[in-house]
Amino acid sequence: MTAAEVWLFSLADQERGVGWNPRASPEAQWKLGRTRALLDLAGAPDGQLRIALVAGTKGKGSTCAMLASILGAAGYRTGLYTKPHLQVYRERIRVDGRTISPEDFASEVERFRQLAADLPADAGEPTTFEVTTALALDHFANQRCDLAVVEVGLGGRLDATNATEPELSVITSISYDHTAILGRTLGAIAGEKAGILRHRRPALLAQQRPAALRALLTACRGVGAVCQVVPPLESDVALAGSHQRQNGALAVAAARELLPRVTKEAIQRGLQRLRWPGRFEVFEGAPPIVLDGAHNGASAEALAQTVTEYAAGRPIALVIGINRDKDARAVLRPLLRIATRVWATQTSANPRALPADELARTCRRLGAKSVGEADLSGALMQARLEAGTVVCVTGSLMLVGQARDALGLPPPERLW
Repeated sequence: MTAAEVWLFSLADQERGVGWNPRASPEAQWKLGRTRALLDLAGAPDGQLRIALVAGTKGKGSTCAMLASILGAAGYRTGLYTKPHLQVYRERIRVDGRTISPEDFASEVERFRQLAADLPADAGEPTTFEVTTALALDHFANQRCDLAVVEVGLGGRLDATNATEPELSVITSISYDHTAILGRTLGAIAGEKAGILRHRRPALLAQQRPAALRALLTACRGVGAVCQVVPPLESDVALAGSHQRQNGALAVAAARELLPRVTKEAIQRGLQRLRWPGRFEVFEGAPPIVLDGAHNGASAEALAQTVTEYAAGRPIALVIGINRDKDARAVLRPLLRIATRVWATQTSANPRALPADELARTCRRLGAKSVGEADLSGALMQARLEAGTVVCVTGSLMLVGQARDALGLPPPERLW
């Protein structure tokens, strides 16, 4: 790593558990003013972009990727900012589907390392995510992007991405996740997501469970946003799983909101050309391996349905690793129902990872035949020896990324 990158990854970061105090209040952890100050020190690059801001519990990354692909297919230079990455951190920042180059990334980090030194003393040190958000928008402006599709990191109200002024807000399906931070009810979680709404600006909402929808519509009225609930597409999209029809519908509606004259041909091409690794990605072989980053109960339910359809009666071997801050039982229940054998594993170099043996014990308490294998490569090798099976690797995108490394798959430099 360059010296600039060493600095970036030394900052407080919740994802990696670095310098992060989970007991502090959200207001103390996140300071939108600090992100705004970073952007202003950089010359307010976000002001040069038309921004679509996307929040939600599940499907927001897929929605962002599909929207960016459609906008690009319509002829517009488009920046895409998502999280987390699979194999290399640079994947979070893309222009026209292509990952930022190592040289441009290092240059941007060095630029913001110097800018961060000029932050007011009472602002405190920025986090890794705050700096990455600002430098992504700076890169998009430098690359003369017309539009930027930006995925919210966590929640919405206090997320660094909410320091921008989006032209359009999108909220995907809401379910239980990060409850210690966002709240323990769907209404509370939805209220945090609704923080990205803007007065008199359009907001597109996925179909929601009643408690979440009530909270979102109340927030829309309070803010004065122009809200529309978007039903799923009737036809399938290129990404596997019936749940992707809802994400695709949001992407299509957002494209039409941003580009009223977008053609059906551009929409179709944008939806069909997208490659979105780690989201029901199939590594062909004997046996085939399904890689999916499902990490909460709702995502696990969708994965269980999709992989069952794909397996078409073949046994399913599960390789799974889950982080400590997730509801492991909620993730496991739908997946254990379809798995004939389970290898509990864990991501390496991750202090948030639930130890494999502990996860295996939880699986057994839920009635599954499970063994703990801390080494992911070893778990994969054992699962692949099960004749006639489909192997499903899941539990987090970090685990999927490390599985891609183990399988010899290169980082996804291009999405289309």
